[in-house]
Amino acid sequence: MAMNSDSPVADLHPLPCGRTVEDVSDDLDTEQHGGPANAHLAHCPHCQTAKASLEQLAAATALLIDDPVDVPTGLLDRIMTAVRADLNLGRTLPLPTGSAQVEVSVSALASVLRYAVDGVPGIRARRCRIDLDEDRPDAVRVSMTVALRFGAGQVAALDEARDRVAAALQGQVGYTLTSLDFEVVDVWTDQR
Repeated sequence: MAMNSDSPVADLHPLPCGRTVEDVSDDLDTEQHGGPANAHLAHCPHCQTAKASLEQLAAATALLIDDPVDVPTGLLDRIMTAVRADLNLGRTLPLPTGSAQVEVSVSALASVLRYAVDGVPGIRARRCRIDLDEDRPDAVRVSMTVALRFGAGQVAALDEARDRVAAALQGQVGYTLTSLDFEVVDVWTDQR
């Protein structure tokens, strides 16, 4: 069988005799299912070598199929946790580092800010939204929903939380806080 560069067979795995490994595989499959033996396959050293390799591959594949693998307990959970962690990186913001291009996950930054607010007695952070200030690449605007304890001096608690958020942004990340809007979504009372 003559091969030229326009033939689709040229993209397969040609042997020096002009046949392809795929032809040998087809002949082997035909023989295994009771079909007639191919005369060329029986006498060609190149096809015989390919046939031996294909038989070894079939034997190795059968061994793999027959040898089930015990999946370690919790493997799927560990894989899915890693996938979720990678997917949860979500939106990022460029850090104001000067020449180096470094980004921080918005969800990680929101966790830092919620932690700063939760340190103030009488206030608990809920949702946190962070956006870059359009006018200043080193500044952010923050919107946060919070819950307040009834009778805890809410205005003073919110003022202290605002100071802590600004300090955390500047000290931990390097951003300047241009605005922080609190929305009170819940009030709780201490059960005595």
